[in-house]
Amino acid sequence: MLSFKQLATHSSIYDQNDFFIHYFNPDARFRYDSNVFQLLISPVRVEFELIEEMNSQFSFDFGLSHVKFYWPENQGIYPDTLAYLNESDYGLEKLELYAILPKSFKAGPVDPLIRISNVSKELLDSFKAINYIEDLTISTAFAEHKQSFYDQLFSQSNVSFLMATINNDPVGSTIIIEGEDTIEIDDLFTLPNFRKRGVATALQQAVMQRAHHEHKTVILAADAEDSPKLMYQKQGYDYISFRIGVQKKIEEGFEWPLQQDN
Repeated sequence: MLSFKQLATHSSIYDQNDFFIHYFNPDARFRYDSNVFQLLISPVRVEFELIEEMNSQFSFDFGLSHVKFYWPENQGIYPDTLAYLNESDYGLEKLELYAILPKSFKAGPVDPLIRISNVSKELLDSFKAINYIEDLTISTAFAEHKQSFYDQLFSQSNVSFLMATINNDPVGSTIIIEGEDTIEIDDLFTLPNFRKRGVATALQQAVMQRAHHEHKTVILAADAEDSPKLMYQKQGYDYISFRIGVQKKIEEGFEWPLQQDN
């Protein structure tokens, strides 16, 4: 059965009990989704405050500037807990999980000039350069730190990078993560000047070809409030489930050191 458990965390389990699973990546402390408490219950306020205290103390001890929690799949937040989250200036997000069999993918028009390449070591700098442009939309600090994170991912045997080019110029890319029965699409994007030309479609077509060959299902997570999910629905993806996340910074103006001790 497909679920958010199939999505890669790019981290390891640091602690686990009846209430949560704590994921931690000491080499990517800037990345919220790699340093997160996955709740196993939907806590009432007093329970959440106890778990929050543990998360905050860990973040302080290990040099993280945030706390983040994911609620159990398909579960909402109790009113008293939600009131506390609002009082405490947490940001809320809702993610939706989508899946598709490769044969069900409905491709729209694609510019015939688009070429899709598997990113080799020789192409890695070009891949990182265009992703730096996209990552700047979050923040300069995020973009700087994610450059070394791409090196981490590139070294993993179950992770591949795809890059789209037009006339040899990089115009978009995606990261794919191989699971036992799935292939996950992550960080799919097109540079602004090349949108509406089918770049994202061409990248997905390349993923579908691989998934078809390997008899796997393609999965991805989409922000419930963003427009890309409408594209996925038109392309034939099926909605599977939702998950709520909450996060906040715990120290204003915190800067991650460029080098982290393991």
